[in-house]
Amino acid sequence: MGEIGKEKAFWLLSAFCFLAIVFAVPFSKMEFPLAAGSFIRYFQSALASKGMLFLIPIVSVLPAGASYVRDSSGGFLKLYAVRISRVEYIQRKTFLIYAGGFLPFFLAGILAFFAGFLFLFPLERKGEVELALVFDSLGMLLRICFVGGIFAEISGVFAAVFKNYYMAYGLPFVCYYLLIILKDRYLPDFYAMYPGEWILAEQYWGRDGSFIWVFFLAFTALVCLLHGVVLGWRVKEI
Repeated sequence: MGEIGKEKAFWLLSAFCFLAIVFAVPFSKMEFPLAAGSFIRYFQSALASKGMLFLIPIVSVLPAGASYVRDSSGGFLKLYAVRISRVEYIQRKTFLIYAGGFLPFFLAGILAFFAGFLFLFPLERKGEVELALVFDSLGMLLRICFVGGIFAEISGVFAAVFKNYYMAYGLPFVCYYLLIILKDRYLPDFYAMYPGEWILAEQYWGRDGSFIWVFFLAFTALVCLLHGVVLGWRVKEI
């Protein structure tokens, strides 16, 4: 987290995500006083917006996705490898990149949630806020964060394979939208390959919907393992 926190891009992208969530809230359609729990529903609708779906493959890769390219091109990798072992370098880099894709959405989402509570909750009618609604909205935010972390790792894989900024930043975006196009045009029943479904989880993911989390854990383990293997292959060259 310390290395990520030093990156200006990380904080700028977190702020950008926060603004994207805020601007996706349908303020023009609000009728006051609001119904109880409205701020949570508006938060959910902002997270599920097309703008948020569009931002994920962009924001997730920018903070740290191409960090291997920076390390190798600047000669920093050799110095880094002398100070720590290759295994430790691989572990740190894998975690750093995943966190770089996960945390901007998490920080922005938590801040937007509390901003909604601060500014919209006082405008609501008195009534109970369903706890299930809170958990649903936070679950949606976590799913966005998982998708961000996964595509950050994919960016890290391409960075290590091609040692090129354009490939590290561009190919995850291409893969992301290729999945959307394949599902929308050719494979409409394959909802498990659709990034929008990963966020909304509207289809069948087990009786209690828990399989979506199994899917994320398996996908995360796969891309982290692949990234570690590719980095291991690269650091052998040092």
